[in-house]
Amino acid sequence: MKKTLVVNGSPRTDGFSSAVAEYIKKRLDGCTVISPDVRHCTGCDMCRAGECVINDDMQAYYGLIRDADNIIFVSPLYFSMLTGKMLTFASRWQYFYRRPCTGQKNGAVILLGGGSTKDTQKAFSTAKIIMRYAGIEEPQLAAFVGTDSADPLKDKDFLNKLDEITKKASSD
Repeated sequence: MKKTLVVNGSPRTDGFSSAVAEYIKKRLDGCTVISPDVRHCTGCDMCRAGECVINDDMQAYYGLIRDADNIIFVSPLYFSMLTGKMLTFASRWQYFYRRPCTGQKNGAVILLGGGSTKDTQKAFSTAKIIMRYAGIEEPQLAAFVGTDSADPLKDKDFLNKLDEITKKASSD
């Protein structure tokens, strides 16, 4: 059974990002959803010696990231960018810059935006750079813009994209 790690970058526990993460989890055996609350990378460069010295939940997440066959980021967009929570989590991937994951993983980036958010390109670009250090070269991309007026889980096109992501994550 393939292992999938879904990273929910939303600071809200009851929003659309959480609903999308749960939608994915229900469709994949071996799926773990995390909503990381970790400290910022301090740039101390101790990861060069092989271990992050910040003692928080990230220590457990490193193993989940390494062991995962699939990594899926789900994030709302704040000013057309990944959330601060997601970027803080990503800053700790400096560890993988020093010790890249071996082998190739599948990945996906799912973005949700409301209000005036229309541009997803910068957030996708940033997420792709982060994922590269975990061994993901070309993640699948899906976005739903318009969450202030519509539920993404009721949009047929968006659901088709989520189903494509889960299909690829479960295939051998």
